[in-house]
Amino acid sequence: MPSVSNIAVGAAMAGAAAQKARHQMNESIARLSTGIRSMYGGDAAGQSIANSLGAKGASFAVAARNAEDGISFLQSAESLLLEVAALTTRLRELGIQYANKDLLTTTDEAALDAEATAIGDAIQNIAENVKFNGVRLIGEGTVGGGQISIGINDGGDTATIGTGTTITVANTGSITGANGVDGSADTALGEIAQSLGNVAAGMSALKGYQAVANASSANLKAAAARIQDTDYALETASLTKAAILNQSAMAMVAQANQAQQAILTVIQ
Repeated sequence: MPSVSNIAVGAAMAGAAAQKARHQMNESIARLSTGIRSMYGGDAAGQSIANSLGAKGASFAVAARNAEDGISFLQSAESLLLEVAALTTRLRELGIQYANKDLLTTTDEAALDAEATAIGDAIQNIAENVKFNGVRLIGEGTVGGGQISIGINDGGDTATIGTGTTITVANTGSITGANGVDGSADTALGEIAQSLGNVAAGMSALKGYQAVANASSANLKAAAARIQDTDYALETASLTKAAILNQSAMAMVAQANQAQQAILTVIQ
């Protein structure tokens, strides 16, 4: 084989091997530092799938939070209904007591009328002014009651929750006395009972939707992680291998360059 001096073939080959090893090292370092397996074009198709799964998982997590907000809304409505029920019960007591008016003085009747009027105003004010983030809790004067829609999944589907009925006694601003309010109270108590049932049903439904959303979110995120997350054991081994190859290739570059200097002995 002839000896030439214009190129060190061994050094060129070793240099190419060193460059390849450096690329492998950079890839492993990027994947280990970011935790993403698809860095440096490792798995573009897999990353696309992981992005889709991750987005759905994140959306289900939001749906679970939506359900929690809905449960809080219903809990607030439940507390309001219980207070209104207590006031309505007292209103009924006043109506029954007024039926005994033949044994009452004018002052007694005035006291009953005043309390009935105050309770009526209180019920109306509670219904109109106690809200959840600006949304009315019970449907006084509103067809269909205090109904709202809650997002329950990643597709944007919703569930309607709320009291589902109007509370007639809430329109009590016109009450001026205790006479006959027991009848109005009976109607209102029936509507309150129905509303409490609707609230309880809504809570049960939202808890079910929330459980499904939480489970779906966790499983989808886990699936995405399996596709896109770096396998640290495997990638660490690849980095170690690439580092050894790079060091070996650089050492061979030095050896090849020294071997090329042997040509000089011919012309000395």
